[in-house]
Amino acid sequence: MSERRITRRAVLTRGLAVAASLPLAARAEDYPNHTIEIIVPYAPGGSTDAMGRVVAPRLSELLKVPVVVSNRAGAAGAIGTAYGLATSDGYRIVAGGNSNLGPGLISGQRPSYTLDDVTSIARATINPLLLVAKTGRFASFEAFAKEAREKPDTITFSTWGPRSPAHFYGEMIAESVGGKLRHIPYDSGSKAMLAAMGGQVDIAVATAATAKAQINAGTLMGLLVSTESKLPDIPSVESIKALGYPNAVYVSFEGFVTGSKVPADRVAVLRQAFEKILNEPKIKTALADGGAVPSYQSGPDYDRHLRQNLVTLSAVMAKVKMDD
Repeated sequence: MSERRITRRAVLTRGLAVAASLPLAARAEDYPNHTIEIIVPYAPGGSTDAMGRVVAPRLSELLKVPVVVSNRAGAAGAIGTAYGLATSDGYRIVAGGNSNLGPGLISGQRPSYTLDDVTSIARATINPLLLVAKTGRFASFEAFAKEAREKPDTITFSTWGPRSPAHFYGEMIAESVGGKLRHIPYDSGSKAMLAAMGGQVDIAVATAATAKAQINAGTLMGLLVSTESKLPDIPSVESIKALGYPNAVYVSFEGFVTGSKVPADRVAVLRQAFEKILNEPKIKTALADGGAVPSYQSGPDYDRHLRQNLVTLSAVMAKVKMDD
């Protein structure tokens, strides 16, 4: 073997060793080198928008490029999500959770994308769901369950829309207790909760962030929280598992995804950055202040979670006829 070939191999080996020691951002073909968009597929002001705006400045600091939050609302999140997944260069990140990557993929008018078009970056938060009623409407969860069984299709429940995660959870509860409820959709979670407070509906499915203040003030009664155990900041509400229905444990969730055609080395840069960000105490506090429960999950684990969620929701659909 010639000295030239030996020298060339040595240089190549040394180069690979040096590359392996560099941060991911320096190894992924100088990615990123210009502005990254975080696409929030809803109007400004909601919980998803807040999550994106908590993360964006810190992501900009870590990756040393501008990071902007772009709101592209419409079609229950499908328009912005499709836009965010359409590129393959890693410069668009989608705030993707249960609302735009959950029920809409298996019910109603399907969007132009599926989970096969998605590469998960990280889960950021979970959002427990509560069943709430105007104080005095039901004496307890057991009283609600008894009435749902004995008077099927007479108890009304409100949510933030047909085939929303809240709608699915209401149907899950009805099926679990052996009853039947009548769904009344509204166009926001706050309106659905106000309908329960005003007695226009019997119960509402609401997020903990939406209902916490009213429950703690005594205006609403929490019949259950959808988690395995009580929430520390709403101690009066029992968990659905403790009430005897472990199969009805369920939480909504939010996270970040990108397109499936983004190169693996660029995905690795984003996953590394989001893992650091979402585990920082200041970021977790800011997310909690917005009403969510910080709950980091790695990209591969979040991908599995998204797919298992569709299995869970499909099982509900197999038992219950959802609204058209």
